[in-house]
Amino acid sequence: MSDSVPGAGATGASVASATRLKLCVVGAGAIGTALAVRLAAGGHEVGVLARGARQTFIAAHGLTLRDGDLDLAFRPALANLADLSAYDLVIVAVKAGALPALLPRLAQAMRSDALLMPAINGLPWWYGLGERAPLGGRSLAAVDPDGALLPLFAPERLIGCVVYSRVTMLGSGHVIVSGRQDLQLGAVGGVPPIAAIAAQFSAAGIAVRVEPDIRRAVWRKLIRNAATNVVTALTGATLEQLGHDAEALRIATDIAGEVAGLAARCGRGVDPEIDELIAVLRSAGPFATSMLQDVRHGREPELGAIAQAPLQLAELLDHPMPNLRAVAALLRLHVRSR
Repeated sequence: MSDSVPGAGATGASVASATRLKLCVVGAGAIGTALAVRLAAGGHEVGVLARGARQTFIAAHGLTLRDGDLDLAFRPALANLADLSAYDLVIVAVKAGALPALLPRLAQAMRSDALLMPAINGLPWWYGLGERAPLGGRSLAAVDPDGALLPLFAPERLIGCVVYSRVTMLGSGHVIVSGRQDLQLGAVGGVPPIAAIAAQFSAAGIAVRVEPDIRRAVWRKLIRNAATNVVTALTGATLEQLGHDAEALRIATDIAGEVAGLAARCGRGVDPEIDELIAVLRSAGPFATSMLQDVRHGREPELGAIAQAPLQLAELLDHPMPNLRAVAALLRLHVRSR
């Protein structure tokens, strides 16, 4: 790994030159735990900011992870907002719905040169930063209700992150990774030291790819999230069950096509890869999507980022999305009725 990244500038310079990251993971759910434990095992200085019962549990038991044949355990330093100025990189691994309350507090607590990496699902609040079309610097109410999040961080301080990982947290608090954990990283704007960070993550056993257009990568993941999460959360089906039910699978693949069409309208044409999606579903085993796990445990599913935000964008562009709109409406009713 090189010691610096050309053009990195002042923002993130300490990250670019470091051989050992000093980072904080905000949110210790399944994804946050998997990242924190892996990075700590790779020799990096990792703090964890959690809250409530999860914070109490971590203080007593630490974090544990099974990733393939590896059983890893880590007792992290428990951080709070006052500690964030000590970190060069903050990874946010919470549900998108928590960000309107959380991000202003993070922006106030972090150093002005520290980097933020939101490891979140769906259409992110930062999507319109520096974009000429179609949002042109505007926010979407589904992910940024008051438009307050968009100006909090300069684009060059943000590292776009798309996560591909089948991760489950058991009732015991133990986290299990099924298959490989993949991250796709890219610049939201400017030239943050992404290559250096990717190399350090890779050395810690996390598969990383640097994306030249992180917004296109967001659409690729959103196609799969919208097609699978919303349908499984409504029906209670696992990915494997969805893949083997002809009518439900038709609805899911139609949603994938709708979202791919919206991506194209936004100048990010993406192949929905329907055949590959079907093959992934049918070989996934009895895995519950994150949205289905939320519904099963009485938590609010991530409809805002995965369904409502693309539907709002579709309205701006007069792009029809009848299947996603119908299934999302039924899921909202299902959640309210429970």
